[in-house]
Amino acid sequence: APRWWLAAAVGLVVGLAGGGAVVAALLRPAPETVLAAASLDALPGWTASGDARLEEDADGRVTLVVRVSSTPEDGFRAVWLLDRDATRLVSLGALAGDEGRFAVPAGLDLAEFPVVDVSAEPFDGDPGHSGDSIVRGALDPQQR
Repeated sequence: APRWWLAAAVGLVVGLAGGGAVVAALLRPAPETVLAAASLDALPGWTASGDARLEEDADGRVTLVVRVSSTPEDGFRAVWLLDRDATRLVSLGALAGDEGRFAVPAGLDLAEFPVVDVSAEPFDGDPGHSGDSIVRGALDPQQR
């Protein structure tokens, strides 16, 4: 009888471990698909650099992930999507730290706004672009 109990106990432990691995795999979010990427180059007066990538999750939500070295001494940094002529822009939010994740509004045509821009913004209450861009780069679509 002791061997039967030992076999049952081993079977139970193996079953629980295997079931836990299956549950963990099911709860883990699916990896994002990289839709596009950009190298962010410094604009005159700045020495920063960075990169950006456009990710899509399994539910179709698109996120812009931005990394930038260097921070302005005063104010904060804002992330924007611009058209190629830099005449129209969409604000994505403030960049805190060296990296940020920004939800891209559903329905935004990224072919019309393919340029990532990070600007230095003063605390002046004006939600518009300051005109002082730190880094900028065009998103390059990735092969799927």
